[in-house]
Amino acid sequence: MNDNNFAGNAKSAIDFLGNEWKYDCMGCAISKGEIKIPGGIIYEGKYTILGADPEIPIPGFLIVNVKKHVNSFSQLDKEERNEIGDVIAYAQKALKELNIVKEVTLVQEERSKHLHIWIFPNYNWMTEKFGKGVTYLRDISEYAQKNANKDDIKMVLDVIEKVKKYFEEHNINE
Repeated sequence: MNDNNFAGNAKSAIDFLGNEWKYDCMGCAISKGEIKIPGGIIYEGKYTILGADPEIPIPGFLIVNVKKHVNSFSQLDKEERNEIGDVIAYAQKALKELNIVKEVTLVQEERSKHLHIWIFPNYNWMTEKFGKGVTYLRDISEYAQKNANKDDIKMVLDVIEKVKKYFEEHNINE
């Protein structure tokens, strides 16, 4: 992965289904519906959108995208922060209760021009091949991009559908 394309800072991207997108800000383009996330939106709240990472085909790799164009969690008000917390909690519960993964890593960096939070699944193959910890997330992501096959893509899309159904069956606002 190239630092110039880190976290939506480039001006174009190719999603894992092969669609090419041009944008000024990936987060804003997703919020406005200009970029169609592979598998579709899992959950849309007043302040957030939850979907799969559009570029990295790893089952259960979810992104909480904030609709407001800010790059820091500290720039949000309490209601916005609360919704993000609820979305993260429900997404983690879904991934665990659906037996997709046992652990996730949450990541948010202010180097990105638009606030989004990674819910990165931790699989045994990742630890075996790369080690454990945030240090290896880029290597894992690059490996998944370069080595994904049709079965991997199908698995990503199947997980998206399962998590969508989970969100439909559970009221996040309760």
